[in-house]
Amino acid sequence: MRVVRALSLWVLTALPVLWAVVTSLPGRLPVWEAVAYLVVLAACVALVRRRPVVVLVVALAAWQVCFFSRVSVGSTVSTFTLSFGLITLSFLAGKYATAGHHGAVALAVAVGTGVIGGLVSGGADTSIAAVAGAAVFAVLPWSGGRYRRRYAEMIEAGWDRAEQSEREADQARTRERARLAAEMHDLVGHELAQAALTVGALEVSPSLPADQRAAARAARASVTAASERLADAVRLLRAEEDDAVESFDAVIDRARESGLAIDVTSDGIVQPDAVIARTIHRVLTEALTNVIKHAPGASVAVSLRSTSDGIDLDVINEPAQRPASATGSGYGLLGLAERVTLVGGRFDAGPRPQGGFAVTAHLPDKPVLTPSTSSFRRLVEQRVRHSARRTVLLAAGISGALVISVLGYLVFDAVTSTLDPADYERLRVGQAEAEISGVLPQRTRVDNADHPNCRHYGTHINPFDERRLDLYRLCFRDGVLVDKALLVRGP
Repeated sequence: MRVVRALSLWVLTALPVLWAVVTSLPGRLPVWEAVAYLVVLAACVALVRRRPVVVLVVALAAWQVCFFSRVSVGSTVSTFTLSFGLITLSFLAGKYATAGHHGAVALAVAVGTGVIGGLVSGGADTSIAAVAGAAVFAVLPWSGGRYRRRYAEMIEAGWDRAEQSEREADQARTRERARLAAEMHDLVGHELAQAALTVGALEVSPSLPADQRAAARAARASVTAASERLADAVRLLRAEEDDAVESFDAVIDRARESGLAIDVTSDGIVQPDAVIARTIHRVLTEALTNVIKHAPGASVAVSLRSTSDGIDLDVINEPAQRPASATGSGYGLLGLAERVTLVGGRFDAGPRPQGGFAVTAHLPDKPVLTPSTSSFRRLVEQRVRHSARRTVLLAAGISGALVISVLGYLVFDAVTSTLDPADYERLRVGQAEAEISGVLPQRTRVDNADHPNCRHYGTHINPFDERRLDLYRLCFRDGVLVDKALLVRGP
């Protein structure tokens, strides 16, 4: 891509040089000098990223050499031959230079050289023209390039700061979650375990009456439920991203070993995305754990299948066959719903009308996560590059179409309105118009209202020939050629 961009820049800077070769204006370039300028421009385009100040000096020197060598003959060719090249290279040099003071010194020296060279070669007017050319073709583009670099650095700093803030926020959130989980597990969990042991001792104490032992039993159940809720909360707070993901079959086998009757339906899903695989594991293990805790003896039907837009996981259990030994807090299902939603899926859990409980989750093939700053940055940069590429291609296409149209019209006009010099020499005053109409072109080159009886034809079929402005004039009166002349225009 960089090679294509460099080639495009070289073509852009080479167009005025080629124009200076084919033009018929005074001071046009010989071929050897145009080739030398094209080689210099190609070298500058290739080196502008690595040596921007050197390229700026070389481009300014080349422009001044061309300017001072031809300004006395023709100011147009001398001024504009290397203008595109100097503008483009000055902008790129300002954009790629890490420090601006070296370029400023080079520009100041170029202005001084322009003043001295102008005084030596032509006088004060030439000095003013040289300084103005350096200012318009070099100083202004260089300043634009410096502004573009500073603006890009500011944007880069903003992205870096956003990514740093995001990393710091993630680290702080992870540390806080780990701290809360540790404190809840170590402090609250320890206290609840001690309370459960104390109340359990009272429950089996033979010295207490039956009503007090029943109250102790109820208290122990409450403490056990509180421990379950605490375990659910700690499990949600702890980070599990670094844990190895257990396979679907391994989870099923482990649950069967614990005595759970499971009927599995699976269509052999290929290894899913890592985040999706972790989410499937989390939903499956939590659902099976809930069956063991809250529906002892119930059979379970597990279904894992691919769909047109993702993966469906269903865990459905029949009603419990005996009373549950634990009560649920609901935090586990809330955590599952949050996790499935974060990856762009759908989650539902609740009792079935005919009894039992159903957990269903639909997951996408790939996680639909909220983009981080770095991924969003890459997305923005990609969009900007695509937009810039389309803009450049559109501008180049329009410009190319216009250039081709203009050139095509010039060629068409020259071909259809040029009188062959040999035919012109054979024309004689007094010939009838009908007699010579066969050798006259289809169109006239120009219309002249001052001579309505005269027709003007081109002398050269090449629209870029230096004598392209010369005309043959043929005047008729009463259908007879009364005058013919060669009108020489230009130098």
